Parts: sequence; structure tokens; C-alpha cells
Amino acid sequence: MTTGKLSRRFALAAGLSSLMWPQTAWPRPEDREVEGGIGGTGIVGILTEFGSLIVSGNRVETDLRTEFSGPFGPLSESDIRVGDSLTIEALGSAGNLRARRVHVTYPLVGTVSERARGGRQLTVNGVPVLTEAGAPLPSVGDRVAVSGLWRDDEVVASRLSLVSGTLDLVSGDVLRTARGIRIGPVSTRGRGLASRSNGSFASAIGRFDADRGILRATDITTARFTGAAGALARLSIEGYLTRSPTAPGYRIAGLGHSFERNLDLQKYAEARVLFNGAYTGRFAAESAVILPDNVSARQRVLRRLANS
Repeated sequence: MTTGKLSRRFALAAGLSSLMWPQTAWPRPEDREVEGGIGGTGIVGILTEFGSLIVSGNRVETDLRTEFSGPFGPLSESDIRVGDSLTIEALGSAGNLRARRVHVTYPLVGTVSERARGGRQLTVNGVPVLTEAGAPLPSVGDRVAVSGLWRDDEVVASRLSLVSGTLDLVSGDVLRTARGIRIGPVSTRGRGLASRSNGSFASAIGRFDADRGILRATDITTARFTGAAGALARLSIEGYLTRSPTAPGYRIAGLGHSFERNLDLQKYAEARVLFNGAYTGRFAAESAVILPDNVSARQRVLRRLANS
């Protein structure tokens, strides 16, 4: 992967009309082999449609061996809803992907403590949550599971679902500071976090102390992908870039995987982007599609990619 190739992809994405979007480019099978054969595909994004699962411009089939789960335990396929933020581990080539694990990865679960901007901005676990136009709005005091994508220190929500449990959650990037450890912008305490490096992924379940602004975790998960489809050979990730102190200067917010150091990502800094490419321990993105902010327009682009 060269910087020039990614830059040309940006030129296409920025310059073509809404009827012509660049196609996702996948590595050839011989580009990345792992023990036991060709590796799996890790997909992170929002479920936009059924008829298979359509996530991040990928059509993914399920079968009896597909494991469905959420942060609080096993799920069934019937529990999954459009708008859920999913982490999928799949086998097969582009156009013939079959899920081995589908996990609902909520950025936040907690109590709505504030509403602003006419109710379109909520605060959950001290984090601003931006809701999309037309989405049902919970009330202050409601407990919600927030699906969506991190954008710096806020979550752009794709779905809010009411929950009845008492446990709070935050999932995202670990940041070690002089004052302690954060997951996203949420100060978090709990056994298992001390060894985590900056930028790695963690999901913490516990109780959010609103007075102190601290989530006191009793259960911490530090792996986004569990190996259900074997070692990953490629990634397909929808998200927003956030600054990183190491080259190439950016990472995808909330992902927990770093890019290859030679990529030129500055042109994507303000956009919602779908990245695809090989995974070699770092994300060697080979294509990038800038996604519209409008929900319907974004769904049309992702449907076109899934059907290509």
C-alpha cells in the first residue's frame, strides 16, 4: 500500500458525483496468508440493512455456526436491529463473506443525565451523544444503550435502545494520562486496565459515579476481535479519524488498531470514512470512501458497495 494510492482514492471520492462512488478494493488472497490458510475479515460499522447483514458496505451471510453476542452475554440473530454498532469476524472473500461472530459493541450504556440542542444532544456517562434527525429521543433519567461511532470525545449515535439493567458501560480507546486511565473521555478504574497501552481497545462494565465522573469497572474486556474467524488478514472499518501522537498522525476513533505509518490520512480528518485493506498487525488501508452525513444518502452508498 502506498500513500499515493490512498491519495488517488480520496481524489475519486471527493470529485465524483453521488452516482459514482469508488469501489472497495480488497487484497488478493495471496497478499496475506496466515497459519491454516487465508485469514479472516474484521468488520466494524453500523448495520444498515437486513437480507444478510449489510455492515460497512459488506454483505455478510450468517449460518448455524454464527455466534451472536453483546456486552452482557449471548444474543440471538433476532435481537439484532438496524442501527446497531457491530463487530463482525467473517470468513470468505469479498462478496462471499460468512460471519463466525457478530458482536454488538456499544460505545456507551448508561443513564441520560442531560438533554440539549432541542433534545438532539444527550449526555450519557458524562459523554455528549449526538442523535440523528428523526430518531426517538429518551428522557433525562432513562437508561439507554448507545450504538454509534466515536468522533473524538463524543458519540454520533445510530440507535438508542432503552435498557432495564443497572450496569453502565464504556467501550473505546484507552488513554493513559498523568491523572489516570480513560476509555474515550471517561475516567475509568478497574483491574486489567493498568497494562493496556495508549490507543488499544477496552470495554468496561460497572457503575458510573456521576459526582466524580468515574466509571468503576468490575468487568473489563480488552479484545475487540476474539479469533472466531481465525487470525485477521483484512479489515473493513467505518469511522472517524482522531489525532494520534505516532505516525501517521491519526487512528480511527474507538477501534483500537493503528494504521500503517506511511499513509497520508490528513484529507480524511473531518469526514466519516469507510476504510478497507489488509491487516498486518497494523491497518494497511488500501481504499477510502467518504460517506455522506445524511443517513439516507449514506445508506444508498453502502448498499451500492454491498451489491457491487
